[in-house]
Amino acid sequence: MGPRKGGSVAKGPKKVKSAKKDAGTSAPKYSIDQLLAKTQELMDDNDYETALKFIAKAIEMDGNNTQALLLAAIIQLESGEAEPAINCLLKCAELSPDRGFEKYMYLGQFAVELESVKYFQLGVDAMQRDLDELGAESKDQAAVLKRKMAEAYVAMTEIYLTDCCFEEDAEKKCEELLQSGLLIDPECPEVYQTMASVRLSQNRSDDARECVEKSMALWTNKDLTDLAQIPSYENRLALVRLLLELDDKEKALGLLENLQKEDDENVDAWYLFGWTYHLQSEDMAAANGNDEDKAELLQSARECFKQAIKLANMLGYENDGLIDHALELVAAIDAIVPPADNDDDEEGEATAEVPNELEWDEVVSEDEDVDME
Repeated sequence: MGPRKGGSVAKGPKKVKSAKKDAGTSAPKYSIDQLLAKTQELMDDNDYETALKFIAKAIEMDGNNTQALLLAAIIQLESGEAEPAINCLLKCAELSPDRGFEKYMYLGQFAVELESVKYFQLGVDAMQRDLDELGAESKDQAAVLKRKMAEAYVAMTEIYLTDCCFEEDAEKKCEELLQSGLLIDPECPEVYQTMASVRLSQNRSDDARECVEKSMALWTNKDLTDLAQIPSYENRLALVRLLLELDDKEKALGLLENLQKEDDENVDAWYLFGWTYHLQSEDMAAANGNDEDKAELLQSARECFKQAIKLANMLGYENDGLIDHALELVAAIDAIVPPADNDDDEEGEATAEVPNELEWDEVVSEDEDVDME
């Protein structure tokens, strides 16, 4: 999950002057709860710049309010300001080490190696405390917590599978964490998907394929337009890569088609589309297939790679290795199937979103007090 403009609350908000002063009283005309509610409303509308000003006012009123600090951290992250966000999260952890799992999930994403594992485990422990206090009537809330716990176990497994793969007990840790994930939420697709990655690392392709089938069976029959019922976009992209490693190109293409409908400006999706077509052309060449069909596959691959390159330039994509590979493949395809004279990229048109109109009378600025009327 490019940076947007945003200020830093870590240094403390600027003092703001009220345009409407109430004579004879020094009491604030709004409470912290009101500020927090308005901040969340603005965040829901993706107006992080204004939300930052409201949450800064809340922190000015109470610098130890953990909910305000957490919201400030999320706003800073959405604005591309990682350092002040981390400072807010660390202060949250200091003020409330045993409660509030969200801060640990964010800290786990920004830490590295075993420190990251530590934060994710602290988050799991906090969620377990919340879970233990839920009554039997809170089944839906319990299910949400269990899913988040399973996803945290997945995150820890992926660390041992990658950054900490040389730890002496890495393989054992992967198995233990995945079993914990299955125990807490046996229907979490991400657990089986990550187990497939572990099995591939163990050269157990058949077991990996079985895990992928179990993972997909848990969500592919659900409403794919309901994003709450299916794995995240990034998880499904990772699943495409897994399927390609397992040589299941048809399923990979089916997934990519749905991903494209959901977001047709994702660089990785277009690259994977191109790579899948390219792999299919290699299969056809190895089987002495029809040259015309092979050329058609290569042309499709080239179109997808060029779209990925175009989007990468437009969006400031940072994975240079992937784009370098796409450029190499386009050049190689051009040498086999020369592009037609009219094979030019079509220019996409950007559509600006109309911002939601605020219900309040005034929009806060750096030189104005917040208006809660």
